[in-house]
Amino acid sequence: MIAKDCGRKVVGVLIALALWVAADARPALAQLSILRNRGAAATAPAPASAPAENQAQPSTPPLPQLKLTAIPVNPTDPIAIINGEVITRAQLADECVTRKGEEILETLIARRLIEQALKARKLEVTAAEIDQEIDSVAQRVAGIGREAWLRTLDKERGISPIQYARDIIYPALALRKLASPLVQVTAVDLKNSFEAQYGDKLRCRMIMVDKVQTAKNIWEELRKNPAAFEKLAMEQSMDSGSRSLGGLLAEPISRHAYPQPVSNRAFEQLVDGDPQDKDPTHKPKDGDFTGPIQVAEATWVLLRRESVIPAQAADPNDPRVKKLTYDMIYEVKLKETMGTVMIQLMQSAAIDNKLTGKVKLADEQIDRDQEVKLTGGRPSTASAPRSTPAAGQQKMPPPSAVPPEVVKQAESFTSPPAKN
Repeated sequence: MIAKDCGRKVVGVLIALALWVAADARPALAQLSILRNRGAAATAPAPASAPAENQAQPSTPPLPQLKLTAIPVNPTDPIAIINGEVITRAQLADECVTRKGEEILETLIARRLIEQALKARKLEVTAAEIDQEIDSVAQRVAGIGREAWLRTLDKERGISPIQYARDIIYPALALRKLASPLVQVTAVDLKNSFEAQYGDKLRCRMIMVDKVQTAKNIWEELRKNPAAFEKLAMEQSMDSGSRSLGGLLAEPISRHAYPQPVSNRAFEQLVDGDPQDKDPTHKPKDGDFTGPIQVAEATWVLLRRESVIPAQAADPNDPRVKKLTYDMIYEVKLKETMGTVMIQLMQSAAIDNKLTGKVKLADEQIDRDQEVKLTGGRPSTASAPRSTPAAGQQKMPPPSAVPPEVVKQAESFTSPPAKN
């Protein structure tokens, strides 16, 4: 679903964020300055030549003066005083570490690894790039301006503007720079992407279970009574998103959708049929269902065809279509490579976490839980071969072993692809 150093790049990012916040504050400061000037003019003595009626008017009271308060920085400095009793900065820090320390430290470790990789490759993320990305994400995700987007994040998700820039935008831009030289788009990628974008779409229902024997038992029941699919989905499927709808998936599945072995078998059994069988009566039809299909080590699905959305008329050699197809598959592969790069950085690093007591040696494989956090539950090319998802695809629901909040956390680490 990692401590930040004070080096040149980090200072640059922090300065950029400070300038950005200051820029947003300039209109308010300007208004305050005007009000202060008005207040000062109102309280100044009137000139001798001023009319008497002007002198008789009551003066406007001066505005209260703003006073900057320095935040305590020393461990023993008081951060609050209650009836004469002091709470020190160190006490506050200890409480924060106890409550959120492990989670925040993981973020700091990841950010430090990214910064070290940037420095080693003589790359950097500039303040202008951070600002531009925030503007871009606000437009393509929500169709709103920068200020409205940041207010929404702060209000609905509790993410401050500085936290958003530092913990989400900066790592995403850095990983893009580290990953982009590794991305290659092949002719097969372009073909698969075109088929995913413009080809047939399969609208279907799904039953997801965690044991192969359970899947086989359900399959046997369906062979006796195909009409029972919806009822069995509501009773036995562990996919919370579709269970209440009788297994109906919200979006149709594209060819080459992730995980590709599942979508391939779905299209083979429910759309294409046996290419060697020339009997048209044997072709798949609405209401047909697949046998058990393995999604992950402890996840199996059965799919039932509801309908097939015909392919769109498009020429793969049209320059506009070719560019759109290339851009989409590049973005998909780039995001996949970003996850792989992050895992490789973790695996190659030596990390001594004093807070948790865990020690990881250099080049030691990371565990499955860490990989899930970095990739949103997807298997990584750093640890195992896998097929590349096509752009424009409908992803299959994540295995139940991967909590949805972990998937969302990992996916929020990078900004979503632009809408076309």
